[in-house]
Amino acid sequence: MSCTENELLKQIQCYNFAAYDMLLYLDTHKDDKKAFSMFQSLVKKTNELKSQYEKEFGPLSQFATADQDCFNWLDEPWPWEKEANK
Repeated sequence: MSCTENELLKQIQCYNFAAYDMLLYLDTHKDDKKAFSMFQSLVKKTNELKSQYEKEFGPLSQFATADQDCFNWLDEPWPWEKEANK
């Protein structure tokens, strides 16, 4: 199932938030194996969604361009420029 750019960004934000929240829990419960497993799953899903987004819509950050043939971070208009031109 293909998502729109905004839907995919929202999913990334949700999974990233949940992973970070779990990370904060693990700061005080480092021996909770179930929580650590959930954290790993959330990070994996976040990375999968980011990879999907970058394949479909371009890099999410400057660091994502490191895996490409050239630095193309500034090739596309900024999101607010895209919205202004609709």
